[in-house]
Amino acid sequence: MSQLQQGTLFDKVVVAQNELALMFRNEQFESVLNPGKYRFANFSKELTWKFFDMKGLYFSDANADQLIKEHRELDEYVQFWKLDSKEAGLLYVDNQLRGVVAPGDKLFLWKAAGELKLDRIDLSNQLTVQKDVLDEMRNRGLNLSSKLIASPSVVRRVPVLETQIPANHIGLMFVDGALEKTLQAGVYGFWQLYQKVEVKVFDLRKQTLEVAGQEILTKDRVSVRVNLTASVKVEDATTAAEQVDNLNEFIYKAMQLALREAVGTKTLDELLTDKLYINETVSGLVKDELQSVGVSLNRVGVKDIILPGDIKSILNQVVEAQKSAEANVIKRREETAATRSLYNTAKMMEGNPTLLRLKELEALEKVTERVGSLNVYGGLENLLTETVKLT
Repeated sequence: MSQLQQGTLFDKVVVAQNELALMFRNEQFESVLNPGKYRFANFSKELTWKFFDMKGLYFSDANADQLIKEHRELDEYVQFWKLDSKEAGLLYVDNQLRGVVAPGDKLFLWKAAGELKLDRIDLSNQLTVQKDVLDEMRNRGLNLSSKLIASPSVVRRVPVLETQIPANHIGLMFVDGALEKTLQAGVYGFWQLYQKVEVKVFDLRKQTLEVAGQEILTKDRVSVRVNLTASVKVEDATTAAEQVDNLNEFIYKAMQLALREAVGTKTLDELLTDKLYINETVSGLVKDELQSVGVSLNRVGVKDIILPGDIKSILNQVVEAQKSAEANVIKRREETAATRSLYNTAKMMEGNPTLLRLKELEALEKVTERVGSLNVYGGLENLLTETVKLT
């Protein structure tokens, strides 16, 4: 480890292996001290030293830029790179990726730290990150703002936007708000240090949207809660992305407003009587609106209509009274029909002795079903006489 021993007449400086010292006289750079032992006369204390570890990779000094520009002897020890404002850099040390360099940044690196290489990337023409680079950044955990090699003046952000487009989905890539290209299923990475990159992903399959628990007043001022479900499908993702910011929210709001309009223009009795009214009305109100943003509406259906407790109790009473009245009507109708049938039968028997005798035999058959044995005396006439008495 480097050491500085200050004496009355002489200062002793020891520069350790893999370290370097810069000597200054009156705060002005004077020379480079390689590893070794030194002895300097420093009567007026004009000499000062700064020690650096050359294995630490970065040459960190507040005046590094000025020192490198004015003193070429430091070129032997320090590698200097400066990136353009539209460039990013990939820093490799001994063929291993160490980090991403921000646009416009300056790098001061110790050459003794290893084999140094900087790959420059023109961000104005190349936004897509190569797969091998993306994989290496992910494996080394370098896609973090804290891992970005940048000067304090650079706004730190995650250098690469990573996105995955699942199967049956489509992605739209926007650069500074303008549509750049369409992305199919796969994994992508885009540099976002110079321009703002955004990827919107859309599901191209049919989707079910639930509009749940909407408290709505009917035309007769009854508060009902309606649950609605709809089936939609994105037909034109480009139109959807250009027309609305949040597609799902837009569809939900459109369905919600249409549902309120449909319920609010009908009384409760009308809604309960015409069960398809809400479905057809909501579909008619939103179908064209959704088509204008690249979405097709396949089906709309009311899952249920939930009534307040007091209204539900009143309706139950109404239904009970209606069913009771219907039961009484049916009972009276059956009694009337039975009486009319009996009257018609009597009219037929009145002038027809044979039919009368058949009716008497029918009555006799019913009587015999109720007795265990029957003894007949005096012939059939006496039996019929006894039967009439029994009845």
